[in-house]
Amino acid sequence: MNVKTVRLAALWRASVPLILSAGFFVLYRLLLLRKKAIAVNGLDDLRPTILEVSRFLALAALIIFVVRLVDAVVFDLIMRRRRDVVAPQLLRQMVSIAVYLLLFASALKTFFDYDVRTALTTGAVLAAVIGLALQDTLGNLFGGIAMHMEGGFNVGDVLHSGEYVGVVESVSWRATRIRGFNNQAIVLPNSVIARERLEVFPRGRLTARVLPVSVDYNIPPATVIGILSQAAAHVDGVARDLPCFARVASFADSAVIYEIKYHTRDYSERDRMDADIRKAVWYALHRNKIAFATPIRAYQQYMPPDVQHAISADDVRARLSEVDVLSPLSEDGRATIAAATRIHFYSKGETILRHGAAGDSMFVVHAGTASVRLPDDSPEGWHEVAQLGPGTVFGEMALLTGETRTADVIALTDVTALEIGKDSLQPILHGHPELASAITAKVVHRRGHLDAIRSEEAEEEETTIVSRVKAWFGL
Repeated sequence: MNVKTVRLAALWRASVPLILSAGFFVLYRLLLLRKKAIAVNGLDDLRPTILEVSRFLALAALIIFVVRLVDAVVFDLIMRRRRDVVAPQLLRQMVSIAVYLLLFASALKTFFDYDVRTALTTGAVLAAVIGLALQDTLGNLFGGIAMHMEGGFNVGDVLHSGEYVGVVESVSWRATRIRGFNNQAIVLPNSVIARERLEVFPRGRLTARVLPVSVDYNIPPATVIGILSQAAAHVDGVARDLPCFARVASFADSAVIYEIKYHTRDYSERDRMDADIRKAVWYALHRNKIAFATPIRAYQQYMPPDVQHAISADDVRARLSEVDVLSPLSEDGRATIAAATRIHFYSKGETILRHGAAGDSMFVVHAGTASVRLPDDSPEGWHEVAQLGPGTVFGEMALLTGETRTADVIALTDVTALEIGKDSLQPILHGHPELASAITAKVVHRRGHLDAIRSEEAEEEETTIVSRVKAWFGL
């Protein structure tokens, strides 16, 4: 929209109230002549109120024209030409509202004999209700008045309020409109702005901006500072009034952090200027064969700590050589079982075996102490029948016959146990079936004491157990 179009629009806006005023005044004069004619004929059917309303409308349109004329003369001509100051839109609106109220109150008093002060004194309760209903609106109004009385910012300034940053486009009695750096329109209520901490970057005044740059440690700072200062000083928008300079800000893990400080009179161009400065710095450093910093990492070979519970293969073979149940086996047989043995660690109080559970392996206590317990009707629900130390075995019947566990085994201390499974013993027995009877004899001999405690019945016949072992291993 060109200047001529704007002036024509302003002229038309000012002329419309004047035209309306003239039209209503002509209507008033016509009605007045008609009333006089009716009065001459002895009739009086034209009410005086119609005349007063038409005259009031003519005066109302004239008041609008006068207020707009005063606004243009005072703010557009006198203030701008004499003081070179652009009046805030909010101030102009408030002055116009005040003049409207005064002139319309005078017109109501003159034509309708209605005193506005009477309504103000008699409507206190109504005013209070309206005030509560419009408290947000009034807060915006007085917030805008307070901001402009303090002269905090003007149209064209960059405003930072809360999480919003943008250029001030307009200020009304209700809100301030800013244009964000992503070209988004943001409308901030004046009451919100009045409560927030404001950061204002006035247009036309010098405002500083700091831009960080990371450079390799091997380049002397004096060299880098000169290059950065010169590269940033020639960017469009950077003010020449104050020198643009660089400085060492900090030492990071892999780089020296420099800060480029420049000044500008148009802070709304900060994103564009930052990008141009970074581009100029890249080319300047590239010309001088200076590399940007890259991350530096130092690697150290991981050394695992010594495992306190580690058991060597020799320790396992030595422990199995002490187990009487495995004594019928040859040295090679025990070595084969040792290679397939699994090592387990249990903490104090942990359950190793639970009675009634299925299993196909036996355990050898390598270190620590375990308790063998049978369930009963005592308050504890069990009673201890044995304590097992290093070299003792438990769960051997599950290994040989596959029967369920007959007792609970609880770790009284931290326990290291060796587990021998059916799969490690089966190849040996298939190669030497006669070992089944020898191992069974050892098991029956050491189980005699436990069976005597659990029951007064006679011991199982050894031949019966041997047959079960052979059936379990498929011999």
